[in-house]
Amino acid sequence: MLDHGTLTLRMAQRVRKKTDQARDMLGSDLPVFADVWVDGQGRIAQARTMLNMSGLRVTVTTNLSDFGKPVRVKVPKAEDTLPLTAATGVLNG
Repeated sequence: MLDHGTLTLRMAQRVRKKTDQARDMLGSDLPVFADVWVDGQGRIAQARTMLNMSGLRVTVTTNLSDFGKPVRVKVPKAEDTLPLTAATGVLNG
C-alpha cells in the first residue's frame, strides 16, 4: 500500500491542504482501491479506482487503447472551458 506522503508528493499545495483537512476530519487516510488490467504485451489496458466516503461511492475507470498511434486533440473554444480552480467536488485536483 502506498502511504499518504508518496501519494501527495506532486499535488498542488492548495489541493494537498484540502486532502490533509479531510484526513484530519476523518481521523485517518481515505482508503482508495484500484484494479489494473494488463494486456498480452504487458501494457495497462484498463485501470479502475474506487473510493467510499460517508456513503458516497466514486468509481473512475480509464480505458487505454491504440498504443503507438498519434494522439489528435481538438482544442475547445475558450467559452467552452473553465479554469481548474472553478471545479469543485470529490475528484478536484
